[in-house]
Amino acid sequence: MESSRPQIVAVLVLVVGAVASTPGPAVSGEDEASQADVLNFDDDILPIFKARCVQCHAGAEPKAGLNLTQPSALLKGGDNGAAVRIGAAEFSLLYEKIASNEMPATEVKLTAEEKGIIRKWINDGAAGVSNADAIGDEEGLTAEGLWSFQTPVRPNIPPAKARHRIANPIDAFVLAKLEAEGLTLADEADRETLLRRASYDLLGLPPTPADLDEFLADQRPGALERMIDRLLASPHYGERWGRHWLDVVGYAESAGILNEDRPLPLAFRYRDYVIRAFNSDKPYDRFLQEQIAGDELTGYWTAYETMDELPQEVVEGITATGFLRTAADPSRPDFTTIKNAAGLYHYPTLFDTLQIVCSSTMGLTIQCARCHSHKYDPIPQPDYYRMQAVFMPALRPQEWVPQMERRLLVATKSQKEAADRHNSEVDANIKALREQLAAWESDAAAKLYAARLADLPQEIRNDVDAALNSPEETRTDVQKYLAEKFTTKLRPSGDELAAALKQEIDGYQPEVDRLNGAIAAEERRRRHFDEIRALYDLEGEVTTPVLLRGDPLTPGPPVEPGVISTLETSESFEWSPTGNEERSSGRRLAFARWLTQPGHPLTARVFVNRVWMHHFGKGIVATPEDFGVLGASPTHPELLDWLAIEFVESGWSVKELHRLILTSSTWRQSSRVDEVRRSAAEALDPENRLLWRQELRRLDAEPLRDAFLAASGLLDDPMYG
Repeated sequence: MESSRPQIVAVLVLVVGAVASTPGPAVSGEDEASQADVLNFDDDILPIFKARCVQCHAGAEPKAGLNLTQPSALLKGGDNGAAVRIGAAEFSLLYEKIASNEMPATEVKLTAEEKGIIRKWINDGAAGVSNADAIGDEEGLTAEGLWSFQTPVRPNIPPAKARHRIANPIDAFVLAKLEAEGLTLADEADRETLLRRASYDLLGLPPTPADLDEFLADQRPGALERMIDRLLASPHYGERWGRHWLDVVGYAESAGILNEDRPLPLAFRYRDYVIRAFNSDKPYDRFLQEQIAGDELTGYWTAYETMDELPQEVVEGITATGFLRTAADPSRPDFTTIKNAAGLYHYPTLFDTLQIVCSSTMGLTIQCARCHSHKYDPIPQPDYYRMQAVFMPALRPQEWVPQMERRLLVATKSQKEAADRHNSEVDANIKALREQLAAWESDAAAKLYAARLADLPQEIRNDVDAALNSPEETRTDVQKYLAEKFTTKLRPSGDELAAALKQEIDGYQPEVDRLNGAIAAEERRRRHFDEIRALYDLEGEVTTPVLLRGDPLTPGPPVEPGVISTLETSESFEWSPTGNEERSSGRRLAFARWLTQPGHPLTARVFVNRVWMHHFGKGIVATPEDFGVLGASPTHPELLDWLAIEFVESGWSVKELHRLILTSSTWRQSSRVDEVRRSAAEALDPENRLLWRQELRRLDAEPLRDAFLAASGLLDDPMYG
């Protein structure tokens, strides 16, 4: 399982301030000559092992499973874990054992020189260590028998006796289960209850008296549908359901960095994107594609290089990638001074990003496969890193962009170049004006000095002038006395100088005001562009190693981008390297298209389950973020599959999914049931898993607060920004 953040922070205390190092088998020097000092395994380390260690740690059955004659064994480790953590001798088991003289177990221990060689070799990058066979094969893992890894198939709608209660197929599936147990749906709730329930479900706000009067007065057929459509058309719908999504992805507007809580002033743009997406009923597949690969989907870099301005679609696409910036990112520019900062700070952000993507879209606890193949779900460890490779071109732990610097301008290359030229002219003008201002202030200060000097008695005037204009180190005792006595009067500073110049020098303040006004006018001419907290690929090749036991300091063999191999999909993940002329790798777009293919086993199921959960209090699968072996089994598996397929075939319309659920008799049930029916139902289904009544639910904190504000007329309606 993954290491905890507190453990990582504890390690940081020991290493902050050390020289930064980059984990990896390669060692870089300042010049070619420095390479001669680099120690390597075969020439410098293996001879020590052969002389001191191989009597125990070699052969077919080495002690503790650690064969020190095989370079790959040092990373793969033995029974007690990895022997070497690259770049961190102090935290390497091998060095810990020899430094404490616990090993070798013989009477003859390593000399101080030998220990120093091993320590330097590890800290310099452990040159010569091979990781090619550091992980074994993962054959035998299969998703056989795991329903959620199989493509959903549209089930037949079951028959039900209470046909008069079937408003749409949802009711048929629910009634079939109930009637098999001798139960049925509860009576329909009254109109006032339905309006209140729908209003809180869709808007998070109570209905207004006018809403209630309108709904009660509408006796035409389709009144419920019209009421639901009015609510779905409200801009508050996007706020309410956007909040649900933002909660799932861990959206926040500040970030904890060491001992500070740093505001994220650009984060709101992603929040506003989500609200607008729900209000416009953006198809859910497009919604996911934009959030995972909006820059690649809309051709951001092509637009940046070739267009006069960025189309709105492109701006929306890069804004959507804020989804991939919701993981905790504690990085700062000065973290380059921290040894192994990639493992301490940058890799955890990459781990969390992958976890957010997989839990929010596929309902999987993928993070369990970071250190080893998943113990319960059929997810091989290499598959975890194949998915990590999808995001590695953008989130490179060894080439990390500090979170406050990872942003894009809402501008094309031509706009930026034109703005730079224009702003250079502005800078030159401001520089000239500031020089004029400085010269004017200097001249005025000289006039003030001369005027105040002239007011002194003639007998001391020349002596005071000489004292104040002599270097401090050459002044006589008399001059030091005169300087101490008259400097403040003749050469005031700060606010005193400004006040004196304004009062005593004719024309001083009007000229200062004119020059400052001209500087301010130039500043207003400066061209600025909005900034977006986006995710985008960096230039250059990148590799993704399998991290042995999930440790960034024990990298295994590299892997290519991929997905969970045991998921049953009609379309496989397809990606090939782009040409050198392409600025972005295309990996995230390939992943997004694989994820949103119509027959994906998880994507639609997971989302319709979340929507169902917010309308009924719990999902058809009670563990919305775990559709794996340890997750809850669906109470109505056929209904879940029918809803998922219906959702996809409706064009991935979220609002249509709401309409389907809210017009069902199942949702319209009362939460109140008479004692006789309640007793019979609770005896068979005390947890209401079969939905024999509507679930009684508490209001969330925000709707409760907003209800008070709305009733008192104090609710703040403006949106965005």
